[in-house]
Amino acid sequence: MTIVEIENLTKKYANRRGIEQLSVEVEAGQVLGLLGPNGSGKTTAMKAMTGLLTPDEGQISLFGMNPSEDLPAILEQTGCMIEMPGLYPYLTAEQNLRLTGSFYRKFDPAIVDVVLQQVGLLAYRKEKVRKFSVGMKQRLALAIALLPKPGLLILDEPTNGMDIEGTAMFRELLMQERERGCAVVLSSHLAHEMEQLCTHVAVLREGILADTAAVPQVLHQYGSIESYYLNVTKMDRREVI
Repeated sequence: MTIVEIENLTKKYANRRGIEQLSVEVEAGQVLGLLGPNGSGKTTAMKAMTGLLTPDEGQISLFGMNPSEDLPAILEQTGCMIEMPGLYPYLTAEQNLRLTGSFYRKFDPAIVDVVLQQVGLLAYRKEKVRKFSVGMKQRLALAIALLPKPGLLILDEPTNGMDIEGTAMFRELLMQERERGCAVVLSSHLAHEMEQLCTHVAVLREGILADTAAVPQVLHQYGSIESYYLNVTKMDRREVI
């Protein structure tokens, strides 16, 4: 089942950065990793998917629905972490989850302790978020993304600030989400992380899709995602020159 269909998506800012003619698909149970330097369009694509900005051109379909027309229905099934997590510092971890959960029609308060356990924060559920480290805030943001039991996760550099234990927790959690059929779109600057987490990768350069491939194919042909990325961007630079 196709969860994400993006066709010829274009969004340009005044400084001419953004994305241009992006086309990708993600099936249920697949993890698409967006690779590219800062300013390559990764976050722009994610914001367009979640209705945080309006594309200039192109089509987006999530669960067979258009975000410009059916955003509430899409967000009922989608968990997001984009840029800095929007947390309430003077509320506890538990209160943050309950407040966010109240916006979902089918929210079950019993899931709060479940997701806190999943991200390793159950022992800190009564602690105010202003006392949390960067890594703990990332864990809480991930817990919030899991609240709707999503069919789609959109994660922008989700392991930023996490320690080794947190990164391992995230990897295990993402594998569980894949197994139950959740589709995932994530960005990361860590090539080895992409190898462990993703089924497919897409390389973005200056807002343009340079290449996309299945991870097993990449590893067979190039040995690592890092080598693949450097090869693709080197080829791209030659074409530009």
